[in-house]
Amino acid sequence: MHLPSLRTARVAAFGSLLMALLTAALPVAALLTAGPVAAQDRGEKTYVLSNFDVTVEVQPDGRYAVDESITYDFRRGTFSRAYRSVVQEEGVLRRVRVTSPDAAVDSVRSGDEDGPPQVRWSFPERAAPARFEVGYVLERAIYERGGRNVVRLEVMADEAVVPTTDVDVRVALPAAFGLRKDQLRLEPAGTVGREAGRLVATFRRDRVAEGDDYAVEVSFPKRVDGAFLPTGAQVVFGLVLMLLGGAAGGVAAWRWRGPRPDVTARRPPSDLDLPTAVALLQNSHGQAFLAVVLDLTRRGHVTLRHDPDAPTSGSAEGVRLEVDPDPASLSELEQRFVDELRGHKTLHDAWAHTSSFWGDEMGERRDALYDRGWMRSHAGRSNLLFGVALAAVLGGLVAIATGDSAVRFYLLFGGIGISLGSVIAGTRRHTWTLAGARRAVALRSYLDHEKAEVERLREADPARAAERLVDALPWLLLHPQVSTSWIEETKSALDAADATPDLPDGFVSLMADREGPGAPAAALLPVVAAMGTIESSSAAAGAAGAGAAGAGGAGAAGAA
Repeated sequence: MHLPSLRTARVAAFGSLLMALLTAALPVAALLTAGPVAAQDRGEKTYVLSNFDVTVEVQPDGRYAVDESITYDFRRGTFSRAYRSVVQEEGVLRRVRVTSPDAAVDSVRSGDEDGPPQVRWSFPERAAPARFEVGYVLERAIYERGGRNVVRLEVMADEAVVPTTDVDVRVALPAAFGLRKDQLRLEPAGTVGREAGRLVATFRRDRVAEGDDYAVEVSFPKRVDGAFLPTGAQVVFGLVLMLLGGAAGGVAAWRWRGPRPDVTARRPPSDLDLPTAVALLQNSHGQAFLAVVLDLTRRGHVTLRHDPDAPTSGSAEGVRLEVDPDPASLSELEQRFVDELRGHKTLHDAWAHTSSFWGDEMGERRDALYDRGWMRSHAGRSNLLFGVALAAVLGGLVAIATGDSAVRFYLLFGGIGISLGSVIAGTRRHTWTLAGARRAVALRSYLDHEKAEVERLREADPARAAERLVDALPWLLLHPQVSTSWIEETKSALDAADATPDLPDGFVSLMADREGPGAPAAALLPVVAAMGTIESSSAAAGAAGAGAAGAGGAGAAGAA
């Protein structure tokens, strides 16, 4: 039985932030859920649930007395254990009992085992169906939403893993509430009758298929204090608060973007070398490494050779690197970089051992841009905004964790909005001055022009497209849309045309051991391979996991 509650969702929120926060905010907090879990050794043991009856007797103080009758229809294999998962407000599960008219129940236990609390029991091994009666009391279980009390019952947990048939649910309200039939709202449709002076809502469903879920809800004018459950309108308002915060951050980031002059160019600015251009565009230092390597290859200081015998010939590890520089035509930076490259046999090794070199170099280039008056740093403002973001989200979490009310709900979503907006605005850590913007915009204009020319030549003259691509590639790598897949398109056009481009010697050597129609395209292999390797290793990428409150075996009725 899965009992997701607001307090449970609050606890989970500290572990999964936004995902769990949104879960806690939606009106899906539940009282009870029941759902099947596949048996151990699913290939050898199978079962379904049938004659699934649940009765909830609401007490005048808001407690629930729950009685369940579930038939485990064992179809294949033998079983000797069963369990129910129960998620509830901390410390409110009372008077747990399990009985059966078909089997001797023993070893009834309850507790947490790497997930929601579970009621576990055992019985003599059997293959025949068995009915079990599970009972317990839940305290402080009723909800409150929009001036009404709510009894929400997740009869089947999300995505039941075995079919369940003949599901009957009864919710009995105490006579002390003094309710009329017309005051009750049922979701989905059900029936309301009167038994022994109290109203009883009844729901029935013939089948809950595998992968489906089933929930019922009974609401009525407030009679007792309950845990806050937001209305649909309150959720919408909360989301609006969050979006407003994010939008405010976006507006601030836009206003702080710096000047954007209208400049066009057909070649890079004359006072920009490749590393400085990378720093000006605020790209990764891995991009600077690759751009300089390919520029040295184009100019004949580095030779790239395809190694067909390499275990990973389709990656940068399968591209051998040879250094034969002419010191007279190298800049001071290029000479230092070439010295760093000596002794490294592959592109992969070269990047692995020069990453720190480029990290330091790009830091110096960025400082030089500040000194030249081309960029301004806003690190102090950004750090302050990131601090505000952290404080806002923590404040929202504390608010929702310490009480039940619409105000605290709005504080939660408002805090998320402020945090989101602060992060968006805080990412504007550097801006261009007018002088820097003129060069950056001119550079982007040139990159757009070169990219468009390569795309045009793909159709008209693929060999010329390949030649132009390789010639401009050190700069084109700075374009945000020049990716491995974009280069592959040129390679594919070259393959289809079966034409041989006129390429620098450093690239032609990649074709020496290739034969057949695909040989010319081999010249682009190191580009594609290196980009994939360098981009993946130098990007500040993170892995995000998604979770939900009450995950794992939550909401399950299982047997083994």
